[in-house]
Amino acid sequence: MIKVDLVSDIGEGFGRYKLCNEEVIIPLLTSVNIACGFHAGDPNVMRNTVRICKENNIGIGAHPGFPDLMGFGRRFMKIKDEELENYLYYQIGALEAFAKLYGEKIQHCIAHGAWGNWLEQDIENARKFVKAIANYSKDIIILAISGGYRIQTAKELKLRVANEFFADREVQSNGQLVPRSISGSVLHDENKIVKRVLKAVLENKLISFEGKKLNVKVDTICVHSDTAGALEIIKAIRAALLKENVVITKLSDFV
Repeated sequence: MIKVDLVSDIGEGFGRYKLCNEEVIIPLLTSVNIACGFHAGDPNVMRNTVRICKENNIGIGAHPGFPDLMGFGRRFMKIKDEELENYLYYQIGALEAFAKLYGEKIQHCIAHGAWGNWLEQDIENARKFVKAIANYSKDIIILAISGGYRIQTAKELKLRVANEFFADREVQSNGQLVPRSISGSVLHDENKIVKRVLKAVLENKLISFEGKKLNVKVDTICVHSDTAGALEIIKAIRAALLKENVVITKLSDFV
């Protein structure tokens, strides 16, 4: 029996700005990556997102980013190690405060945007990040792109890990995401997305952006909520997985 989690980056509104309809999307998921106020989100958005997760039995994940509201956390920022640790703790702690109000815990943590990409460029960066999370709580699942440095270092520390497959993003032959600046890096074709998701989940195979065959492990499937047509893409993926008798459930149920 194959089990997978279905996740999306959620709670990325700010003030009067609303990126997606959380009330509609969250019930279709099993876990969420919640923005923690640095690249997106604010206290009101965070609390409301946690409330919806509680009401729908959705796994709550922290999605910390660089302090870059203007760039949505997708621009690299050169920051000292101690500052990065503090930014991580500040954001996880803020989300955990709202989770506690509803009797919930932080299920997992995954870095957003440029921060997450940077962690996969150097194993020492990944090791510092994973160790920082472990210092905060060894119960938090380390979520990262399949087979990357964060997964490797988390396993070294005997932490729980989950491999994330990006349904709507192309992957390079080295296993890293194709930069958003490159045309075609973000996928919108629903049929193509569903086919590559099924191949990854059922066969553990993926064709890279350059055409190379890659082996992948899939614990969770991510659809970005700011991808055009995200709601319909999520619905299509759910239907296709259920048709193949894949069990869709939150990470903490099987990781």
